[in-house]
Amino acid sequence: MAIPIYGTGIFNVMKNSINYIILFDYYDENKEYYNLIKRQNSKINEEKRLKEEMQKQINTEKTLINGSNVFPVIKYAKIGFKIPKLSYVYFYIEIPIKLTNGKNVYENIYEETVAEYDYTVTWILPNCGRFIDINSPGKYDFENNYAFININKGTKIPGYESIVFELKDNCV
Repeated sequence: MAIPIYGTGIFNVMKNSINYIILFDYYDENKEYYNLIKRQNSKINEEKRLKEEMQKQINTEKTLINGSNVFPVIKYAKIGFKIPKLSYVYFYIEIPIKLTNGKNVYENIYEETVAEYDYTVTWILPNCGRFIDINSPGKYDFENNYAFININKGTKIPGYESIVFELKDNCV
């Protein structure tokens, strides 16, 4: 069985959407994904299954932009391997949004948990944007239109996070 060992999220804020990628790295002792990838039909079926499972998971969360519910959509799930015992799953996700000039707030509400592995999250705003505040577990820093969040294995995840950012006039 593949065991998750690291996660990476990259959120790209655009005019009408937040497009993001979540990457999970797995220690895959039995080379499950390595062997699966050799069988194209099995690979496609597994990617479809993973996409559906991640959509179910995301549907249990509540995501708000400026106080309005938004609904993330899993567009693709892709599996691969770096070496036979180190596999990965990419999820490509879109959130249709309506941003405003000035202050914007992203909020995510989900079940409280404990991080099972280390992970990092990067947020990228348009060049005309800047971060104001981040409410997230772990350590974070931000500068201008980039924010970086690092969460260590064992960190208590309270089930709420928010990202507050500003977009200059005529930015969107």
